[in-house]
Amino acid sequence: MNNETQSDHVSRRSTLAMAASFSALASFNGASAQAQEDANDQELKSEIEAILDRTAELWRGGAKDKLLAVWDTDDPEPWYVPEEIREAFTSWPEIKAYWGPRRGGGLADFRWGYANVQVKRLAPDIALAMFDHFYELTRAGEGVAPIGGFDRCLAIFRKKADGWRYILYAQCPLGPETYVRAMREQIIKPDFDTFQERLTNK
Repeated sequence: MNNETQSDHVSRRSTLAMAASFSALASFNGASAQAQEDANDQELKSEIEAILDRTAELWRGGAKDKLLAVWDTDDPEPWYVPEEIREAFTSWPEIKAYWGPRRGGGLADFRWGYANVQVKRLAPDIALAMFDHFYELTRAGEGVAPIGGFDRCLAIFRKKADGWRYILYAQCPLGPETYVRAMREQIIKPDFDTFQERLTNK
């Protein structure tokens, strides 16, 4: 015997409709939150790329002494890890000496570049960036052909009133075998795939 009344049926239908509405609202809110998070990540990436662009400008021509402009000079313990130096620099005197004029003439020209930036916000005013880095240079007074190289970099930035500033910069070279393999891959000319396809279709 079915004891369900018309009002019970209506009440159940209303409850199900309300549950479906709440579920849809929760799904919408979740999608909105994800979209906002993605937008925030993209905004952070753009801001970090702007300071990397400024870094490239300051390095142009080997003007290392101007790099303080993109660092948080209020930080009492900056970390700077150049690939060619065995011990990391962890003080301003060390870093400024490295950036200053060097015996033998120093750099004549220097081009600094980056690609494939990834960012992660560690705190409201702290961000981590990882990116590929390349450089090309000539040394003053040597009269030899330019040289270059590439590696990965990790950098930590602090948000200041006038924008993001470095507090850590570390070059992270690839291991010898991986580096040589990457160099050999870069030697391949862009049209090799077309050349290979032509041979295959003969």
